[in-house]
Amino acid sequence: MSSAIHNLQMAILDKGQSTTNLLRQAKLIAAKLNLEDVEKWVDLELKGYPPEIERPKYREVSTESVMLHNPYRGWVYAGDVCITIRLSWPLPQIEQASNRKTLFLPLEDNLPMTDSMGGSTGSDWPQRLTFGGAKLKYILEAVRTELLQWTVELEKRGIKGEDMNFDEKEKKSAANQVFNIGTVHGTVGNITHSQVSVYDYSSVHQLLIDHNIPKEGRHELEDIMDDLKTATPEIKHSLTKRGEDWIVKHKELLGARAEIVGKAIKAGMPTPPNP
Repeated sequence: MSSAIHNLQMAILDKGQSTTNLLRQAKLIAAKLNLEDVEKWVDLELKGYPPEIERPKYREVSTESVMLHNPYRGWVYAGDVCITIRLSWPLPQIEQASNRKTLFLPLEDNLPMTDSMGGSTGSDWPQRLTFGGAKLKYILEAVRTELLQWTVELEKRGIKGEDMNFDEKEKKSAANQVFNIGTVHGTVGNITHSQVSVYDYSSVHQLLIDHNIPKEGRHELEDIMDDLKTATPEIKHSLTKRGEDWIVKHKELLGARAEIVGKAIKAGMPTPPNP
């Protein structure tokens, strides 16, 4: 008989196996063991991380340079820039992109630029950050390590899955253990509750960019939310109404994510007085 856990371990150690395929095998095992938290982590890796879910630290990459799109010369090197970014990309995309020499990340808000005389230059030209595709291989290796550690913990508890079947004893043993796989906030069990605390503009800034909210619209919401921090209860109500109107105006672009922005605005509302 073959063991599902042993087979996954051998696949993890096989460099010829794609990390995407390993995650799919892990999802099947997690589903059979009723490990919903592990399933959710696998789904986040396979489908990508939405704006309100914090990306794990192992998804960090550092940029190398910034480029400007000169209207006459096209994309040109503008200088070295090292910014640490946690990627939200689906892992299949990361796996495919890891074989490319250079990758690009567009910038919605331009970095300040100065010429040799200290004056601003090309400040309105589109910008993009660059980094080497090889850096993505560290993310792939980190995911494989997470999976290997998970299978080791299962095996230590006598969970094998002979012929891809798990008996009730194995399921019970798995249910009684917390697996620190793909840790975002402590354990994977907290992933579904790891939404960003929506109390200020910074918590929704990236969400707005991802949903193509124009810069003017982003600045308008930032002003509303900044004013809410210090406004009197009377003014807060009018600011909240402005925020609700802002959501209606941009609801088509935000879609289901409009609810997150609404929570961020309402968090600044005063508590109604007792009747």
